[in-house]
Amino acid sequence: MSDLRNADDPIWIDEVWLDTVVVAGLTCFILCLMGLSQVPTAKMGILYGVVGMIALVVAYWVDDTYTYDEGTWLIAASMAPGAVAGLISAVVVEMTSLPEMVGAYNGFGGLAAAVAGYGLYLDPGATFLVRDGIRVVEQTDEMLIVQAIALWLSIVIGLMTFTGSMVATLKLHGTISSKSVMIPARGLYTAVIFAVMVVFGVLAFAGDQTWNDRQAGIAYLAIVGAAAGLYGYTAVMAIGGGDMPVSISFLNSLSGFSTTATGFMLFNKALVVAGAFVGCSGIILTIIMCKAMNRNVTNVLLGGFGEGSSSEQKQAKSKDDEEGDVTIVEASEVVETLTSAKSVIIVPGYGMAVAKAQHAIAELTTRLRRLGIMVRFAIHPVAGRMPGHMNVLLAEAHVPYDITVSMDQINQDFPSTDVVVILGGNDIVNPAAQTDPDSPIAGMPVLEVWKAKTTIVMKRSLRVGYAGIENPLFLKPNNRMFLGDAKESTEKLVALVGNVNKDSVSDTDGTHLGDEETAVPKISKEEKEMLQFAEDLSKLREAVFLKVGVIREVDPDEEKIAIVPSGCKDLMKQGIQVYVQSGAGEKGQFFDSMYESNGAIVLSSAQQVLDTVDILVKIRAPAFHPDLGQHEVDRMSNKTLISFLGPRTEEGKTLMARAVEHQVNLLAVDAIPRISRAQSLDVLSSQAKVAGYRAVIQAAYQLQKFCNGEITSAGSFEPSKFLVVGAGVAGLAAISTASNLGAHVRAFDTRLETKEQVESLGGHFLVLDFGNESGGDAAGYAKVMSDAFYEKEMALFLQQAKEVDVIITTAAIPGRPAPVLIQAEHVNAMKPGGVIVDLAGGNCALTRPKQTYVHNGITIIGSDMTNQAMNWQASTMYSNNIVNLFGMLCKDRQLNWNANDPVIRGMTCVWNGDILFPPPESMTATAAAPQQNTSGTKNTTSPEKKPNKPSFLEHRLWDLASVRELLLVGVLAIFFAVVAAFAPVVFSQQLGYFILAAFLGYYLIENVNSALFSPLMSTSNALSGVVILGGLLMISVEIGSPTSTLGCISTCVAAINVFGGFAVSYRMLLMFNKEKL
Repeated sequence: MSDLRNADDPIWIDEVWLDTVVVAGLTCFILCLMGLSQVPTAKMGILYGVVGMIALVVAYWVDDTYTYDEGTWLIAASMAPGAVAGLISAVVVEMTSLPEMVGAYNGFGGLAAAVAGYGLYLDPGATFLVRDGIRVVEQTDEMLIVQAIALWLSIVIGLMTFTGSMVATLKLHGTISSKSVMIPARGLYTAVIFAVMVVFGVLAFAGDQTWNDRQAGIAYLAIVGAAAGLYGYTAVMAIGGGDMPVSISFLNSLSGFSTTATGFMLFNKALVVAGAFVGCSGIILTIIMCKAMNRNVTNVLLGGFGEGSSSEQKQAKSKDDEEGDVTIVEASEVVETLTSAKSVIIVPGYGMAVAKAQHAIAELTTRLRRLGIMVRFAIHPVAGRMPGHMNVLLAEAHVPYDITVSMDQINQDFPSTDVVVILGGNDIVNPAAQTDPDSPIAGMPVLEVWKAKTTIVMKRSLRVGYAGIENPLFLKPNNRMFLGDAKESTEKLVALVGNVNKDSVSDTDGTHLGDEETAVPKISKEEKEMLQFAEDLSKLREAVFLKVGVIREVDPDEEKIAIVPSGCKDLMKQGIQVYVQSGAGEKGQFFDSMYESNGAIVLSSAQQVLDTVDILVKIRAPAFHPDLGQHEVDRMSNKTLISFLGPRTEEGKTLMARAVEHQVNLLAVDAIPRISRAQSLDVLSSQAKVAGYRAVIQAAYQLQKFCNGEITSAGSFEPSKFLVVGAGVAGLAAISTASNLGAHVRAFDTRLETKEQVESLGGHFLVLDFGNESGGDAAGYAKVMSDAFYEKEMALFLQQAKEVDVIITTAAIPGRPAPVLIQAEHVNAMKPGGVIVDLAGGNCALTRPKQTYVHNGITIIGSDMTNQAMNWQASTMYSNNIVNLFGMLCKDRQLNWNANDPVIRGMTCVWNGDILFPPPESMTATAAAPQQNTSGTKNTTSPEKKPNKPSFLEHRLWDLASVRELLLVGVLAIFFAVVAAFAPVVFSQQLGYFILAAFLGYYLIENVNSALFSPLMSTSNALSGVVILGGLLMISVEIGSPTSTLGCISTCVAAINVFGGFAVSYRMLLMFNKEKL
């Protein structure tokens, strides 16, 4: 037994089963953070976190080497009050008060760690390894030094976090003024405070004082705690209201690092690793918030944040402030502006949260979209008082999360937007950030709303925003102010919009065109617009900068046309002249006279069109043209072609090579990235929607029975049963249409994430248990499944075929033949009179392409997605997509091919003689790349700054690294040398866990969707609650002793975080829903 006297020996390693449970629990924490990277996987991520926490707590609870005597029931008694308090707070808290609760949870995590630190100091057995209440071996001096330093850090960081978080909570609640309160000689004050903490921390373990010193030693540590608490109080009091998101994020990281300190103090790897995850989470969010507010991260970490909003700076006015008057409007004028728009962006701010207006704005959004208006939300990273606050509020109001767009993605869309509504936001839309270098927010990234055609600011008054800075946006000529309480004002708009439809809107003279009691007949709004357009046409043609052509499609089966007459008018208003080949649109009932009245110029031949235009827009891929006597690409040297190209196919690759040879630029509409900001350009989705609708109509026509159920004197008839295979856009359109006809609809898709959308449209989702096999790829498309899955799928379809009347298949996999899902046995199993519509052109084994025939009493329709039977609708939607595409391609009245725009770059196949498809992976990501000025002109919207001369630390040495990096390497080398020379083995192990966890945590948190920042922070609170283990390890020490009592308190406080953090996170995620297509 003598070898056990060495404290670095295996006695310090827990039992195998306990170590295994700890590893499993930490693995669950990793899966938790991975799941939080995307909305569809986030709820499962929370469940992983819950499982991991349960595993860790129960493992230490039932292990009699840590929990013994009366400790078992005392742990339960300690956790119960905290659990109840956490669950109640998570359930009753309003989402508008979420920042306050997260701030409080940050504080509880720090308090639990600090209490555990005091508890360990007062433990008589602190200097020993204790197992089952027995002092097994005495720790070495080196281990005691490590333990003392970690204990000091646990108290300092914990109490600093607690008091700072309480101040932040009171500020957010309005109990304390949000204004910055700065202490004179702050630098000296900070130095003195830290000196006091260090000196008295050393005294607590030096001289006659040592562990369990309940007189001088604990008094010294009490002074350390008081100083730490005082510093936390004064540091957060110095924060201005505009910096609250930074403070909340930073305090969140401190709660994690206090947990890590407790882990080093108790030599517990679970605390070290979990604390590192939480600490890194908060640090990354702090960095993101600092960048979004143009704050210096170093100042934040040193306690200097808050200086960006000093009283002197708040009084600064933009030297470029515009002269002008504020234009105040009433609700009726706002409604007229909104209902006349095609695209609206809503910018929510903290005013929405204060007024609790999220439900009203959600209803307004719904009503505007019913009028055919595209509505999206622009989310600034620091809107609200914590990261992701606006996303959670909108999710609570059932706003689809996929129409909420981040600042980086949406900023370049403002110039093409008709109306921007700013709801309770001020500083996040302030032009002074770009125009006034002396402004307190100079350089802060903001939403560039002033570039839109019209902006409407909804706020209570004309007073400055939360940061106290004047906003020149109010004086801009295109801005309107709609003053009043955000909720009441929005409810007025909702009521007025409810009385509006597209055919009945207010005319410019104030009369209502829908009123039947008008004495004098009036022309319709559409006729009035056409007369005005005809009057303006000559001026519009003088301003043309781009010529676009449309010719008759070569394929005789293609009846659609790329641009319809109304699209020509819209493009003409953008400065784009459309030339159309005579008769090109006749198959879709779009006649030459209609094109001419909408501003297009009709030419007699395809050759004339090609000779005239800069860009040709088609539907089908280019091919040999009989009238031209050559391939269309060969005839388009130095021009641009936009159409379906199939760039992933061999035919598409041949076309790209041909285009390079003839110097033709190719843009593929079927390669547009399927991201939020590209929805208005997505021809695949628009054509699929038409196809899904048409498939149901075709099936209903062939089906010799009611779709809906009927109860008549002639008998009762059950609703028809439809099975839709594939829940993409076409499938969802089919589900919606069939449900609206009254049919009972079942749907199947390998992607389980489509279940909510199917059910929201009235369908019943068929779930097939296929274990851990995922049915979707990274791009969201269905993927090829395993043979075992395929067998189960076939059995499911056979059972369904016996029951349903109609089967509609839409399952397609990009770049592969459509999978055969409906075999002959399935067809033969259907009841006579049944119908199969195969939209994918190969899902049914008996399909005959483009043919409809009857097989054993079953009508099989070999349909496709080309929509020839609905060419008017399909052409119009395709044309609208093209018009929107030109709105993105053309900036400042010139064609601007922006290689940094993921939409444009993603669809580009050939440009300037280079094949650019496929695009880089970074361009196909959801988040847009940062905007860059590629026009070659000076950026006049931001103050021009001279580049700073690189400092000595930034110089690179030997072309390897900067001086700063090499110095950091040197410092780390010295640190590790000291660790190797003096630290105990157990510390080296824990340090290794910490470093690896920190790097892993960084990469996990870096990928989190910005919409999930609020659930991430509350989940971080829950994970930091793993400090509950510190309390558990102390409770079984002599019952009634200070250590046991403080262990109970620490456990109770940490339980609030664990139960409350997970509960509120899951509650938030239940609110996130996709758009119901």
